[in-house]
Amino acid sequence: MYALQPLGYHPKESNWQDYHHFTSSQLPGKVRPWLLDRGSLTQRLIKSSKGQFKVQVLSQQWQRPRLSEATLLGLQHREMAIIREVALLCAGQPWVFARSVIPASSLVGRLRRLRKFNDSSLGEMLFRDPSMRRYPFQIAAIDGQSPQLPASMQASGQLWGRRCRFELAARPIMVSEIFLPDFIP
Repeated sequence: MYALQPLGYHPKESNWQDYHHFTSSQLPGKVRPWLLDRGSLTQRLIKSSKGQFKVQVLSQQWQRPRLSEATLLGLQHREMAIIREVALLCAGQPWVFARSVIPASSLVGRLRRLRKFNDSSLGEMLFRDPSMRRYPFQIAAIDGQSPQLPASMQASGQLWGRRCRFELAARPIMVSEIFLPDFIP
């Protein structure tokens, strides 16, 4: 299940910006409150889908993070990480594509369990951990045909996403979440 991507492989990245660079009128009404919500996205999706929520793991492998991800996490140029990509399904439909970057240097002590957490929700684990610290969001408008999205989730038009650096036990983790066309809050 773990495979290495070629060094230097990075599809074109989106232009992630701190959330305060956007006015509320620049963010689409449907996703605006979700992009800026500081609570658990998992819990909000469970509530919105009346409990019909599932995590579908698309891939989990050792890779070099994208340049902007490495910068956000303060990683060295060639530091490896577990990159986990999942679809968050509500009522059987993919509402959110999520990508987690867990640096090798973060997988120590009690955080070693993050190497294998199968179809469990990383969000639930993050928000249960009393040592969790969340940094401010970054937001991006993402081309629906972006190579950052799995082919099965690409769509016409523009999608919106958010990402955030978390720390667990003072170790960095990054989570990005892109709201897909089937997202119906």
